[in-house]
Amino acid sequence: MTTTRRDALRLASLFSVAAATPVLAQANNGGAWPNRPVKIIVPWPAGGPGDLFARALAREFSPRFGQPFVVENRTGATGTVGIQYVARSAPDGYTLLLPNLTAFIGSVVALGDAVQFDPLRDFTSIGIFVESASVLWAHPSLGVETFEQLLTRARDSSKPRVAFGTTGSGSVSEQSVEQLARHYALDLVKVPYRGTAPQVTDLVAGHVQIGSSDFPTAAPHYRDGRLRPVLIIGRHRLSELPDVPTSADLGLTEPDFTIWNGLFAPAGTPAPIVERLREGLAAAVRTEALRALTDGNGNRAVLQSGAEVTARLQRELESRRAFARGVDAVSG
Repeated sequence: MTTTRRDALRLASLFSVAAATPVLAQANNGGAWPNRPVKIIVPWPAGGPGDLFARALAREFSPRFGQPFVVENRTGATGTVGIQYVARSAPDGYTLLLPNLTAFIGSVVALGDAVQFDPLRDFTSIGIFVESASVLWAHPSLGVETFEQLLTRARDSSKPRVAFGTTGSGSVSEQSVEQLARHYALDLVKVPYRGTAPQVTDLVAGHVQIGSSDFPTAAPHYRDGRLRPVLIIGRHRLSELPDVPTSADLGLTEPDFTIWNGLFAPAGTPAPIVERLREGLAAAVRTEALRALTDGNGNRAVLQSGAEVTARLQRELESRRAFARGVDAVSG
């Protein structure tokens, strides 16, 4: 029988779990967890939305659980570097993951066998706690103020091709623009970045002409006139941008590119620890500090866990795989 790389990694994970057995037994038998600092791994650079959510959670969790919760950014390969690190970690409650839709779902579909984790098999959900709309922004140098004007400019073969920034293979910033390019027959230049923050920095500088991001990250540049919103990536208009149409308004409803952020633990983490973390998350999302991040500014507070999260992940994987096969799922 041939042993694949993924099989080898699974065996390594099993050995690490076996080595951690005394820790797991202690966690199950007396509520000793946590008795040392807990890491929250963010698979994106500092300064992006996931990093901000993780640091806000850490500030709420540390006094609640009596130990420091420390945010660690492990970036690369559209978020998969950090995710694979947590997938291989001991399921003892001391290493948690805060991924988003792109890193957890988009990368699995886009990168295929290069991804050495399964979001359904290798993780236990603590909860999805926020949904965010993306905005497609244009740099003023492009000379467009509406989506229709963007289409006209992108189709003008007498001018240089329009470059768009992405946060990597399978990201919402990549696939949402590819969906538009496919549907409207646009020839665009793709420029990858390691995360939202550096992508927006280069977009503001004019190194790329269009790109999508969550609203809060780019809002200061919009208010200063350095970026122009042309489309909301998703189903619902933003109260902050009421006149900007959505991709659903264009008939583009699948895949649903609504971005979420959530907290996960390695599969096999003891149920008592998972339950305490779920209780802590439910309490944290009700605090003013978290609500300041998750309510408004293009964000919406939610709280999903357990079977509800599993069903959502399965649905999103199927939708993304259909899109990757070239199914342009346009309603009507």
